[in-house]
Amino acid sequence: MRLKELKDKDIKKLSEILAPKLTEHKLFKFMCPSSSERAEFIEAYFKYNIPRWLERHDYILTDENFDVLIVLASPRRSSHKFSGKGAKRMKKFRTAPSMFFYRGNLSYITHLIAPRNKRLKVMTIFCDKAYCDKALELVDEAVALSYKYDFNLMYDSLTRRLVERMEEKDFVVVYQKMFAQTGFVQTLMMLNK
Repeated sequence: MRLKELKDKDIKKLSEILAPKLTEHKLFKFMCPSSSERAEFIEAYFKYNIPRWLERHDYILTDENFDVLIVLASPRRSSHKFSGKGAKRMKKFRTAPSMFFYRGNLSYITHLIAPRNKRLKVMTIFCDKAYCDKALELVDEAVALSYKYDFNLMYDSLTRRLVERMEEKDFVVVYQKMFAQTGFVQTLMMLNK
């Protein structure tokens, strides 16, 4: 289901529910290498970012139990500093600026490889490996949104776990490389329309 409006208390609840489920997510392992801080970091990350995604009219999809969250966001709308509500909470994590490094890198790569004649949304899937099937159901909803609102859809991940399953949904690998001297492989897949 698509989330269009959330009150502060709902964002807080959603963040609290998601945080313990995503401590092994590769993106959060990169942004917060400390396993003891990671759940708290993830909670702060969502409390900070969900309002921004909603303000920018990005698409947020989730299942009924909040086991999976999928975000379709513009890669070109990227800030380089924390500001506004929730910024103080994020600044307390010394590795939090890695979020901007990751987004900047993603923006640069998509600028080079994505077609320029159409809007682009980058899909990030936030889920534990136990919920991959639920995530793939939401991917179908994301694909439908891309056709309905006429934008290109690119899947971004630091793991190859879903690559084959995404290929079955007509996504093709357009970029795959070790990410910034880490052990993570960044994979970008474009929906082949």
